Amino acid sequence: MIEEKDYNLPKGQTPEKKKEELEFLKREEIKTMEKDITVLREREAQKERERIAALTPKARKPKPEKEKPDMTEVEKEEKKKPEKISLIPKIVKRTFPSKKLLIRGVILLLFLLFLGFLFWFFWLKPSLEEEITPSSEEEIEKEEIYIPFPLISVENIETPEVSKNEEIPAVFTEIMQEEIKEGTFLQVAIKNIEQNRLASLKDLSAAFQIMAPEEIYQKLKKDYTLAIFAQKQGKRMVLVGKVKEKEGLDEILKNWEAKIRAEGLLVAGEKIQTLVPYFGATFYQNVGFRCLSISRDDLGVCYAHFDDYFVITSSSESIKRVIDEIKSGELNKEIGQLFIVGFEGKNLTPQLKEFFRKYQPGGVLLLSKNIESKEQLKKLVDDLQNLSLKETGLPLLVAVDQEGGIISRVDFLEEKTPQSDIESSETAYQIGLIRGQELKELGINLNLAPLLDFTQEGDFLFERSFQKSPEYIGELGRALVSGQKKAGILTAIKHFPGYTGISFNPEEKLAEIEKIPQISQFQKAVEAGPELVMASNVIYKEIDTVLPFTFSSKAIQLLKNSLGTDILIISDDLNPKSLLEKFSLKEIVVKPVEAGIDIMIFSGYRSPAEQGLETFFSAFKNGEVSKTKVKEAISKIIQLKESL
Repeated sequence: MIEEKDYNLPKGQTPEKKKEELEFLKREEIKTMEKDITVLREREAQKERERIAALTPKARKPKPEKEKPDMTEVEKEEKKKPEKISLIPKIVKRTFPSKKLLIRGVILLLFLLFLGFLFWFFWLKPSLEEEITPSSEEEIEKEEIYIPFPLISVENIETPEVSKNEEIPAVFTEIMQEEIKEGTFLQVAIKNIEQNRLASLKDLSAAFQIMAPEEIYQKLKKDYTLAIFAQKQGKRMVLVGKVKEKEGLDEILKNWEAKIRAEGLLVAGEKIQTLVPYFGATFYQNVGFRCLSISRDDLGVCYAHFDDYFVITSSSESIKRVIDEIKSGELNKEIGQLFIVGFEGKNLTPQLKEFFRKYQPGGVLLLSKNIESKEQLKKLVDDLQNLSLKETGLPLLVAVDQEGGIISRVDFLEEKTPQSDIESSETAYQIGLIRGQELKELGINLNLAPLLDFTQEGDFLFERSFQKSPEYIGELGRALVSGQKKAGILTAIKHFPGYTGISFNPEEKLAEIEKIPQISQFQKAVEAGPELVMASNVIYKEIDTVLPFTFSSKAIQLLKNSLGTDILIISDDLNPKSLLEKFSLKEIVVKPVEAGIDIMIFSGYRSPAEQGLETFFSAFKNGEVSKTKVKEAISKIIQLKESL
């Protein structure tokens, strides 16, 4: 048998020594393998030192180690034994100074980064979020740029956007190239998107480099209308503003003329050649204006200031057309007073604001769809009144049907006694007083009640009526009106001469009656001085065989003869199915005024109120409505509002 050799033994170690070590490791005196290995390593290290010393002649012999006083006898014995080479080589790790510095630097850097993160997360981040995060929804989106309602009638409007004033001439020139119907105005409202506002008069003057006196801007209001007028000779520029302060304006313009005469007309830094060096005076519709002619094609500088307007144009024809528009526009702006309109929603929306700015109605009709709570209704009425005062300078008629019983639009009020439950004049007065006080607290100033129709059981309005004789109805009606007047509420008694004998809903089907109903109750109630009376939408063949009462001049004359001419006449709603099926929208809004109605209610229930007003405005502009009757009605309405 061939003896097995150990080829992995260290140099100088025999198999016998190997066997001795193994026996040594098995000794029971060694408590742990770890301690044995340590001793072996020390012996190997000592053996290696002795070998190196033998190879190095000049090497000093190591001094013998002193015995430690606390060494055990076993340890002393082991110390004396020759050291042996370890089976497990000892790995000695060397750390260079540069590596230590690198490690320390990395640790320091990580620590600083950690501190930086803590600072950012707990201090810097919240402050940045506070600066960046908008505090309100309005800061997230820029407020919409308000474009004032045009001071003259315009065919269309262009709203170009610029970032700086220097861009204005270019965008204006581009619009000048567009096709514009001859004889019409195209409004140009230039938006400065950088500053989120409409370009001012001063911006326009600076952009076009027009030689204009600085003081004039202080005399004019902020809102203005810039437009392009298309005439036969070409397009001309028009600017219309309102005068804020008249004092000193004539002197400023006089000095401006003198400067132009002395230095010439400068536009865009260039001197413009004119036909004559001075302004000439002309009159049109009793309005004086002055012109400096540049060419015989009606091109020049024309200006005028009259009433509260200041106008400057680039032709005499365009300034004449502006004067026409302003003269007729004064009445145009007031014709909205003829309407009390219904609307959607429970708050003042941007759409409702735009509607008011465009049509400027004289009043609003509050229906159940507009009413939610006391706080909501008060705010809605306040917002509407503020808007009306801003746009027209006149308060609104805020109307509601608060009859009591089943027709109580403001359902949360305490006083809702049905008319059929009222038995005495004293009770009627108290109901009118309390009802009026509750309505006034909400900002409502017109109650379309009481209902004075003489009805019998089976009539459509029976449940809503007093259900008494005409004489008793008159007494109760007079008392209730007196209570509402005491509370400071306007009253519209209704529906003259009455929906008597009609068993179906007259809003769904146009009713026709042979004879005029009993009207003595209306004559009695008028003694309390109600401000308005509402006319019915019924054909009374005794008066007019074709037209309903509201559309008939003969019928309205009967009302005036019966109740007097001082009381204002208001229509019932002009938007029911019964009228829309029989008449065109133009007839519905024009015929009442021609007949002598002062105020028209257009609820918008079936056709939007905007359609009704737009139809009337167009008819008036086209001369299809009597200006005399419109002026008379508006005068009476304004006089009524002055009493509020």
